[in-house]
This record gives sequence, structure tokens and C-alpha cells, in this order.
Amino acid sequence: MSDKKNISYANSVKPFSSGFALIKLTDSEVDRIESFARHVIMAKSKEGQYRRDNSSMLKRFYTGTAGELAVEKYLNIKGIVDWSIGDSDKYYHPDLSSIGIKAGVKTVDYGLFPIVFKDSKSHELINILFNKRYVYICGVATPNVLNKYQSVDLIRDPKLRNKGTKSAFYGFEHLLHFKDIDELKELIK
Repeated sequence: MSDKKNISYANSVKPFSSGFALIKLTDSEVDRIESFARHVIMAKSKEGQYRRDNSSMLKRFYTGTAGELAVEKYLNIKGIVDWSIGDSDKYYHPDLSSIGIKAGVKTVDYGLFPIVFKDSKSHELINILFNKRYVYICGVATPNVLNKYQSVDLIRDPKLRNKGTKSAFYGFEHLLHFKDIDELKELIK
């Protein structure tokens, strides 16, 4: 897709959804994520960056944690979700580094495009959250794919768009699929 003006969910995401894996979160998992997100917000409200940008914190932390938990369930492993709470600087590393994989997990609500760094350095697992409990694991994006298939015009939040460090990813047709942790490790090595 070469014309960035014609990018939409209908032509950039939906045609490739047959390759997505669906993970359903249980009621107790949803409750745990919601509780965790509320506790994170209370702790983060003391940090300067979150005092300036707290409009969608609950949603952001819920979505991110839901995506990580879905990857744990899909891979049938533990240790991706870090349920601890602390200073943000402590958590600035790829999400899967705790299981020995240098890759992040980007989860976005259905209908939105995942937000990525304009200059991505590591692989990202791309997920879509639907109705707070259904997570579609879409696949892995390499740094080259992340950097090539992005547009700031797809970012809905004007404050985030104006920061100038992030963009929205739309290259779903270029995602790499995996069935287990061994395939994932092979894709990212």
C-alpha cells in the first residue's frame, strides 16, 4: 500500500485478520488487570510526565497489560507481565526481555493503529484488544517494517502527534506469524 492517504482499518488490518490468533481473557483476569491498572495510576500520578498526560492512563495500562497477559496465555508461559509497580525508568526495556526475547508488545484497541517509535530499534508483537477481553495476536513486526509502514496522520491524540517521537503502524500485511515460543525466538534472533 503506497498511498498513505488511503490507509484504513478496512484495507490495512481486516484483510489480514485470518492469520491472527484470538485469546480470550477470563473474568478473573479482567478484574486483576483492572485492579493492577488502578494501582499503577495511583503510583504514577506522582511522576511528572503522568501529571501532564493522565487523560487516558487507565485505558493505556489496561490495554498494555491485557496484551502482555494474552501473549503469556498464547505461549503458555509466565513471566511476561510484570505485576510490580515502581518508577517508570525501571520499566524502560522491551516487554519480552524477561523471557530472553528482545521484543516489545504493542496492544491497541480495535479500530486504532498501534503507536510505535518513529525510529524503532526492536521487534514488536502487535495485538488488538476488542471489548476488554478479546486479544488478537496479529504477529511480529521487524524494526524495518515498523519504520517503513507508519504514519503520524493515523495518531488520533493531537498531544501525542505533536510530541514528534511516535507514529502509528499500519503494515499488518508484513507481520510474521508464530505458533509457539520456539517459532517466536527464531523470528527475533
